[in-house]
Amino acid sequence: MDMPTTVTNQTTTEYTIDGSPDVLVTTSNEHDVVLQDVQGITITKTSNTSTFNAGQIITYTVQITNNSTQFFNGVRIIDNLGGGNLAYVVGSATLTVGSLTYPVTPVATSPLTFTLQELNVGGTMTLRYNSQVIFNLPASVNNITNTVQGIGYTSTGTLTGFASNTVSRTPSSDLTVTKGSSLSSVYPNQVFSYILTFNNSTSSTIALNSVTDQLPSNFVVTNISYRIGSGTTNNLLGTDYTLTGTNFLTIPSGSGPNITVPANGSTVITITGYLV
Repeated sequence: MDMPTTVTNQTTTEYTIDGSPDVLVTTSNEHDVVLQDVQGITITKTSNTSTFNAGQIITYTVQITNNSTQFFNGVRIIDNLGGGNLAYVVGSATLTVGSLTYPVTPVATSPLTFTLQELNVGGTMTLRYNSQVIFNLPASVNNITNTVQGIGYTSTGTLTGFASNTVSRTPSSDLTVTKGSSLSSVYPNQVFSYILTFNNSTSSTIALNSVTDQLPSNFVVTNISYRIGSGTTNNLLGTDYTLTGTNFLTIPSGSGPNITVPANGSTVITITGYLV
């Protein structure tokens, strides 16, 4: 069986602040989506925040699904804790199976390792735990990506899945771009969305002159929409953006709408499609 594939991409934005002629540039975090095998163990990992400061506690949620045809007589979860930039918060882990939630204790903390119960075919369980960003985090670290490995033990061997999560250091710039997705683990042809959130920390409107994204070469776009502040969601026409043969996306095109970010507010662009 082939190993799952991690697909990574990032967004770049050129923008201007109302009243200023300067064209500024900012980039989002790198965002991973795991393209899973057709059958095996599915791992998804999410966090309760997309940004962090040194010393901040982050809650991670890891969902484990047995989508194989074999009973798992045990499951192991291994988290690299962002290469040492995170520390497990002792006593914070719980496991939810059905309607029951109970505390669990890792068997090791470097890397963070949990040995969990059996899992029926088609069954799902959810592991939650807190990790703290180290206080002496180097100033050069702007993103923390931690990867979790899930291993399902069967009577004939093991099945393995992976998932990653990236959080970005809270910036001091006037416009920040955070990239996420509606799903962190997908199968071929499963529809999901990349979600770009633009936060404006100034008291002036920001115009998004150009949002560019080198989308994965195997990502097929089916729809792009945007929502300014608390307004309505608008779908872009095919003529409102450009997508090259190499899947390089530019929003807007020459005839596309003016997309802004309100003062002290946010705008969301959603790119929907599927990986093949």
